[in-house]
Amino acid sequence: MKSIFLRGLSYVGVAVTLAACGSSPTPRYYTLLAPQQAAPASTGNASYMIEVLPVTVPSQVDQPQIMLRTGAGTVAPLYSDRWTGALPDELRSALSDGLTRELGVLDVQVVRPAAGAPVWRVQTDVQRFDMNDGGPAVLDATWRARPLNAQGRGLVCRTVVSVPVEGAAVTGLVTAQQQAAQLLARTIASAVRSGGQDAQPASEQVRVSGCTQLADGAR
Repeated sequence: MKSIFLRGLSYVGVAVTLAACGSSPTPRYYTLLAPQQAAPASTGNASYMIEVLPVTVPSQVDQPQIMLRTGAGTVAPLYSDRWTGALPDELRSALSDGLTRELGVLDVQVVRPAAGAPVWRVQTDVQRFDMNDGGPAVLDATWRARPLNAQGRGLVCRTVVSVPVEGAAVTGLVTAQQQAAQLLARTIASAVRSGGQDAQPASEQVRVSGCTQLADGAR
């Protein structure tokens, strides 16, 4: 009798699960590329190109679903709200978009440079990518920019961007993270412009700390 009862429960569970799947809402997809960034980047008279390396993110947020921080130590996956692509790819694309626009240059992933061409290489490691219930959106990253076949010094800094959330819950959070990625890109761009001498916060929402010049030849 006991085994029959357990089998009955399992059948009911499967039926409920299938019913729930059949009634699941259509997923909504989001990107970190802001709408106003849709037009092609313009190229200026810069004598170099940039190379934006793949971005690393914490495993907790490297999920197809948007991960919403709901309190101290609690995170909830929003199964109906998802990223268009893998989060590291979304961030790399957003940073590349912001840097190419800010500096008026091309990314080597778009146009292959000639051998020995001057390139500024940008590497970004994200420590926190928080989408907090009620805001703010926080992007905390350590990044380095260094020249290859170009004048200047490599620079490594930590940057924390905190953007208030406006508008509807998920849409507002995504918009805030779009802005955070653009502010981070503008901050990194300031380091490239200075030849690796320093980095200037792109706005009052940005904090830059721990900047260190890299030794010649450091990776």
